[in-house]
Amino acid sequence: MKISPAGLALIKREEQFMARKYYCAAGKATIGYGHVILHGEEPYLYQSLTEAEASALLQRDVDSTYGAHVAKRLLRPVTQNQFDAMVSFCFNVGTGGFDQSSVLRLANAGSTDRAAITAAFTAWNKVTNPQTKLKEANKGLTLRRGREAALYLQA
Repeated sequence: MKISPAGLALIKREEQFMARKYYCAAGKATIGYGHVILHGEEPYLYQSLTEAEASALLQRDVDSTYGAHVAKRLLRPVTQNQFDAMVSFCFNVGTGGFDQSSVLRLANAGSTDRAAITAAFTAWNKVTNPQTKLKEANKGLTLRRGREAALYLQA
């Protein structure tokens, strides 16, 4: 299964396009649509991206890493909306976070418990404050998790 255009649009909306390097709420150097700049990608620290370049980078990240990861971890079929919501979630929390999440456990159990599913998404609304090293609730993440949960729960 692959992310749909609507799922990709959700990630773009949540991440917002930034042509130049910025630091995300967790203090990581980021560019484009939420692409965390990794070792070996130092040129991204000093260049600007066009929206088309950022879209291509996002598509590559989603196809090669996050979408593929979600697809491998699913033990049962899911709807396109469920898949898209989980890829958006995985893109944001990382593959390790996704693997540890109740979101994945509930999907693999075939749960239809709306409250449990919503709680599973919204539990991941915190970022580590780079100064205090403590996890703190983040308003933007709280809203994002609500939108991901709502998409997941759509028929």
